[in-house]
Parts: sequence; C-alpha cells; structure tokens
Amino acid sequence: MRIALYNHTSEVSGAEINLLLTAAYMPQTSFVLYAPEGELLERARSQGMETVALPGYSARLSMNPIRLVKGAAGMALAGWRFASMVNKARPDVIHANSVRAGIMASMFRWYHRIPLAWHLHDMPPKGIIGGLIRLLAAGTTQALIAISQPVLEGMKTRALENRIHLVHNGAVLKEQDELARRYSKKELRGELQTPMESGVLVIVGQITPWKRQEDAIQALHALLLDNRDLYLWIVGEPKFRSENEVYFERLKLLVSILHMEDRVRFTGFREDIDEICNAADMLLLCSENEPFGRVIIEAMAKGTPVVATDGGGVSDIIEPGISGLLYPATDTKALAASIGSVLDDRKLRTTLSVNGRKRIEAFFSIEGAAEKLEHVYEDIARTGQRTGVNVKPVERARGIAK
Repeated sequence: MRIALYNHTSEVSGAEINLLLTAAYMPQTSFVLYAPEGELLERARSQGMETVALPGYSARLSMNPIRLVKGAAGMALAGWRFASMVNKARPDVIHANSVRAGIMASMFRWYHRIPLAWHLHDMPPKGIIGGLIRLLAAGTTQALIAISQPVLEGMKTRALENRIHLVHNGAVLKEQDELARRYSKKELRGELQTPMESGVLVIVGQITPWKRQEDAIQALHALLLDNRDLYLWIVGEPKFRSENEVYFERLKLLVSILHMEDRVRFTGFREDIDEICNAADMLLLCSENEPFGRVIIEAMAKGTPVVATDGGGVSDIIEPGISGLLYPATDTKALAASIGSVLDDRKLRTTLSVNGRKRIEAFFSIEGAAEKLEHVYEDIARTGQRTGVNVKPVERARGIAK
C-alpha cells in the first residue's frame, strides 16, 4: 500500500514528530511525504522516506475579509499543485497531516478522486469557519483521524460521525538501564548547570501563550518561597507566529522580575526529550486546552511523574491520582500544591511512576498507534467508502494498578 503524506509546513512540531515516528513503525506501508523544503523533509530523508518538495505556503485562518480571500487563493494554488502531483503518482490514500493541509488537499479531490484522510491534531475551530470546515470534510474525506476524544467530539457532526477514527499518539517503550539512566542524568544536569541533589521540574513544548509556561514559572516562585530546592527547565522555542516571540520575551522578563534567573533554564528546542524526562523529577503541562499532550506519554513511558491541566485530551491519558495528577488550568496555587504533594510523598511518586508506564504499555504504545492507523488506511483504500473502524476510546476512569 502506498500513502501520500501531505504537510503544509516545513516546521517540525508535535504533529510532524508523530507523523514520522508512526510511519517508521509501519514497514509494510510505503510512504511519500509532500511538504515544503526544510527541516521536516530533511528528517524524513534521514529515516529513508521518499519525499517531494512543494512550494511553501503559510496557511492562516482569519475572519478578516481581505485576508480570508487572499488566504483562500493561496490555499487553492497550493492545493492545485499538490493535486496535480498526486494525480500522476496515484497513491492508494492521501493522509493530510492537519486541518489546514486537509483543506488544501480537499479543494481538488474531484480532480484525482483518491481516498483522503485528515489527521486532526488540534481542537477544531468553532463558529462560521468551523462549520465551513466540517462541510468541506463531509463532502471530500473518507476518514478523519482524531488524536483524542475531545478532538473527535469537537469535529463530529451527523454527516461525519461514521468516519471519525480515534487513534491516540504512541510512545516508544524501551527497557530502562538504570546505570545508563544515572549517567545520562548526570550529563544533562551538568550541561544545564543544575545540581544533582536539587529537584527539577520540566515543561516541554512550543513557547506560545496557550501553553502557559508562565504558570510553571509562578508555581516555581511559590515553591521557592516555601524553601524548596528546585529548578525549572523550559524546553521549546517560539515558532509559527510573531506573538509567540513576544510571549517568549514576556517569560524571560517574568523570570527577571521574580529574581529567578539562577533557577530557570530556557533550553530552546531539544531532540533528547527522553533524556530530559529521565533527568527531571517531574513533568508539568500547563496548557489551557491541550488536544492530546504527546510529551505526557513520553514522560510516563520513562516513569517520570506528571502534573497536568485537567482538560482537553489530557483526560484521555491520565487517571487522576493513579497515573498522574491533574489541576484546573490557570490555577497556579493548585499547580504548586500538586507539585508539592508529589515531592513530599515518596509512595505517591512511586505509584505515579509505575502506573504511568503501565498505562502507556496498555494503551499508548507506538506499535498500537501504527496498527490502528494502518487499519484506517486499509479500510478506505479497499472500499473507498466513508466507513469507520470502530476504534474505541480509552476508558478514562479505570485504574491499571493501584
């Protein structure tokens, strides 16, 4: 089976990492990645994937009439270029790796009539634009792939409900060598100028206002006032939008105002997230409405305790008090209290660590994600119909081990 993967941007974020990782665990499937020249294609080539470079296009949804018209024209041109290429290549399925890529892939599906799947990595838009997107999906797609139950519910309509598939992101599970883990921890802490005896909190992700890295900074400040010996690693960089650069400067200013320059490390983008999770004592996720939270499953796979916001796709992953702790988004006092409870209770830390890894093994392995995605491909390639495979959501309230 031959799959055309379509990504509208060359930037690499969670959706792109998930795309390449999942494809690597599907050896019986042949992939060709269509995307603008840049980091994404370079990564794909390094893992042996066939690639086709497309002209770049920055797709932004807007309610401004002029921007909307210009954006639609640009998307149409990008969509036509892609449609012309896949019409010649004739893959079995087109996999559009975002709503924006899906819109562009849908515009000229009438031309090639190749089965099309959209991969939904974000909470679907609401209002008029959201309604138009759902209408387009209803008329052009054979499958929608949602990364969490809230994403699925946000996209579902009567016309779409029978073609939406729940396929959670997957994490790589490796046997952990304790000696290697300790060595890696020592090396990383040395690099980031963090004492071995101190506690380390880490928050990983694109630096952008909705990820709310500021809440982690405020919680750290409260804990330091309580005489805790803690450091915070902020892993990630601002991408895609100028407002993210502005937010990054705000974060650095906040750290300066709170006199915590010696306790906060801005690491930039890093490839070694597994090692980061190994070297930290706790992962934080502070997003207001996280569609899934890939870094959560990466941390849990390493046995690193997680404290995250109670909302969005996080609830698909974490069972409160069993495999992680949840707190209300934006409530920095609750965040600080949750961090403190994990630091103070060795039994709780062990429970979260052991049960977190077991939950990933049971529900969020990369092998399981690849198998489900392959079923979606096979289903729509074989029938060309808009039929689902009845992938059931993870049960949120059931404990794995207590």
